[in-house]
Amino acid sequence: MEILNDPSSSIYTETLEKQIIFINNRLNTINNRYLNDMCGLSGTKSMIANHLNKGPAQNLVQNFFKTNNICSNCNCKRGENNIRQLERAHCNRYSRLDLLVLALEDLYIDENTPIPCGKILNKFIEKHKLCPIYTLCNICHNKYDNHT
Repeated sequence: MEILNDPSSSIYTETLEKQIIFINNRLNTINNRYLNDMCGLSGTKSMIANHLNKGPAQNLVQNFFKTNNICSNCNCKRGENNIRQLERAHCNRYSRLDLLVLALEDLYIDENTPIPCGKILNKFIEKHKLCPIYTLCNICHNKYDNHT
């Protein structure tokens, strides 16, 4: 499982290269309510990141990034070897919350200046160019989350 966190591994670099191309293309074509939301959020970086992490950011990742039909780690498909489902898994180098904080670093002025929610979430998606999102089967995902 450590190979999934190793920036020099082929699975890490290949997944990230494909993901960067996907993000660039998809951001230019997607019409998404979270990315279009211009309601302003204010407060501390921590408050804003925690608020977005509880729903909008998670939902956006699920809608934005599609899963493949095969596990990135074991190459099995759903229905094989007790695999119930395929799931998205952030590389353990950055959590979803980490990426939200990084996005806010680029946009934040102070806790009284509102930032449009959609701008934060657009930047959040762009920050996914720093770490891959893998498609893992439920078995590998559980091992990955509990191993590192």
